[in-house]
Amino acid sequence: MKKLLLLTLTFSLPHLFAEIWEDYKPSETQIQLTVIDVQSNYLDNYLVNLKRTWVRSVEIQKELGHIMDYGVYVSDGASSPNVWLTISYENMAAMEQTKEKYDAVNKVLEERYGDDEEELDKISKGYEEIRTMIDNQRINQVIFEM
Repeated sequence: MKKLLLLTLTFSLPHLFAEIWEDYKPSETQIQLTVIDVQSNYLDNYLVNLKRTWVRSVEIQKELGHIMDYGVYVSDGASSPNVWLTISYENMAAMEQTKEKYDAVNKVLEERYGDDEEELDKISKGYEEIRTMIDNQRINQVIFEM
């Protein structure tokens, strides 16, 4: 019995110590995750306004190649948090913000939508009345070697 236990431990022990780059590796893709708590009964209003502000901006960033993708996730059953926003970047270098990127996005926003700055500012300030930012993280996927 002892020999069987020793044999089992001998062959299973090396697998207990995972090695980065051998057993798994982090993906180069970086995801910015923002976790938000929107007050009860304001979720629909929040999402409609988010489409007009944040979604338009990240959609243009995607078109310009500044980001790979974005996502808006909600949970009807969650009490807090209940909204998750993601932005996927090709790598950490792509996360760097520059004046050129900022100006390019604002130029397209102005040409495409021509929104009144005061109105957008009012919408953005209104977010603070109905939401609480819970967390903001940079995460990346783990890729397992098989």
